[in-house]
Amino acid sequence: MKQDLPALMQARGIDALVVFGSDGLGRANAPFTYFVGGAHVSSGLVVVTAAGERYLVHHSMERDEAAKTGLRLVDRSAYRYAELLQQHGGDRFAADVALLQRLFTDLGVKGRVAFYGYEAINRVVPLLQALQQRGVCEVVTEYEQDVLSVARMTKDEEEVSAIRETCRLTEQVIEATRAFLQSHRVADAHLIREDGQRLTVADVKRFVRREAAALGLELGDFIFAIGRDAGVPHSVGDPAMPIALGCTLVFDIYPRGPSGYYADITRTWCLGYAPPHVQAAHELVVQALALAEQRFNTRDFTYTYNEAVCELFEANGFPTLRQDPTTTRGYVHSLGHGFGLAVHEAPSMSLRGWRAEEVLQPGTVFCAEPGLYDPDDPRGGWGVRVEDDYWFDAQGQLHRLTTLSRELVVPLG
Repeated sequence: MKQDLPALMQARGIDALVVFGSDGLGRANAPFTYFVGGAHVSSGLVVVTAAGERYLVHHSMERDEAAKTGLRLVDRSAYRYAELLQQHGGDRFAADVALLQRLFTDLGVKGRVAFYGYEAINRVVPLLQALQQRGVCEVVTEYEQDVLSVARMTKDEEEVSAIRETCRLTEQVIEATRAFLQSHRVADAHLIREDGQRLTVADVKRFVRREAAALGLELGDFIFAIGRDAGVPHSVGDPAMPIALGCTLVFDIYPRGPSGYYADITRTWCLGYAPPHVQAAHELVVQALALAEQRFNTRDFTYTYNEAVCELFEANGFPTLRQDPTTTRGYVHSLGHGFGLAVHEAPSMSLRGWRAEEVLQPGTVFCAEPGLYDPDDPRGGWGVRVEDDYWFDAQGQLHRLTTLSRELVVPLG
């Protein structure tokens, strides 16, 4: 949590944190959003000192939005960047280094400084090298388990409330999509549009995007994959593929809510009916999810839950990555991960030794998503994944944040 930052910085001997606010591509910037919240501040710098001061260096045209953050404000225009650029003969790199030197001097940024945020790597590497070479600060590098990642691993009540809302809105989209599929007539074992053509993955995705946008959800690409595509976990689906009855539909949606916080939910459906082997696989996946849910606690290492799911699947004849790291059939990914301001955050529930040994601490928000896949099954490729979201509260009590039915078969009229 943010309240843990001073202690984390002190324990690691870090004197300041600096967060870049933009990579120039308009992408969501989780470290920056962590401090500015829902304010529409598109660029700038956040500076956090060991003394607990938090500054936002912003452009003057965003001063009203910057004021909503509650951070101490520093208007970048006061540093007269155009004059700096002129002094350095139009050399933008030299001017940027000089600007950062002045800012850091004024804000007391020195010593060991850790840098975060999203900035083009070809820009940020020479900037940091110059700051270190000129003695402005010592650049701290933490490849894993960095200060911000560790702080973000646990959420406060306000953050969890925002995630709950994103989950609620996401479930509305999923339920609306189910009803949209059910609203179509059937011909030749396919769903048919009003114009007489077969409904396609592209048609469904357009519907999902409209529903998400109407609810204020920001949605990049997502997974709506059918048949063999459903058997490849990260296949987003072939837009031209028609929606057929009896085939597995993996619907994995991970939108960003109005607050900046994500949800991550997956359901697998078969329209009208499910072949027996798919029904059996789905029941086993739901059993795996229930097994993991029963075992989740705030003491054991996270890899133990994934190992338990591997044991269940292996006992039922499905290969796993634990047995064969090259398998493309059976259980071919890890059990789950944390999420929040990014759709993938710590901790991870992978195989033992793949990640640092982590536990689900009080305050952790995470998803669990066991799955089974066989893209090359001669009966027709298929995939099954079911994913729900969870939270351990401050007392270590587990809460499921998702409430949707896990039923496989979607009945048609």
